[in-house]
Amino acid sequence: MDRRTTKFLRGTAAALVFATAAFHLWWGLPRSIIYAQAMSGLLGRGLPPDPRPFLFVAFAAVLLAGPYLITRGIIGLRNAYIAGTLLMIASIAGWVFWHATGHGAFLVEGFSAPSSSGGGHHGGSTALLILDHFNTEPTESAIKTLEALAAAIFVTLLWKDPAIIPGERRESVESNAASEP
Repeated sequence: MDRRTTKFLRGTAAALVFATAAFHLWWGLPRSIIYAQAMSGLLGRGLPPDPRPFLFVAFAAVLLAGPYLITRGIIGLRNAYIAGTLLMIASIAGWVFWHATGHGAFLVEGFSAPSSSGGGHHGGSTALLILDHFNTEPTESAIKTLEALAAAIFVTLLWKDPAIIPGERRESVESNAASEP
């Protein structure tokens, strides 16, 4: 992969990560403040608050820390690509888990998630549930698409970025890139 393509992919990955972090802050920060103010009353009645706002803010902070840590040389590109891939996949997996378990029904004792055998809120398989959310929740589907694209770009960079490829493999990758039309 040539340096121009590498720079383009790094910039695209950074923009996708920034968009993901911005969404998670936009959704999570106001709710975190409200929940923090009401926390003692909710816990006193045995009601756990929705954990997502706090997790969203923490997730966004980790995402935004990545470019800072890279530019300061605290973490290398290889580790950043691995972390970026894992964080994007974890976000997608967390979203699937949240919806597949009845939107947090597992948090409330004695409350069960809707069955996946045709009854309940969604019904059907997890795959159909996710497709349903892609159709009915355009913001969520856009963010999950951005996260999937970011993960794919991180994997591509991990595999093809000349800055992190060992010497003999770098020569092979560069000669293959030079011979492509």
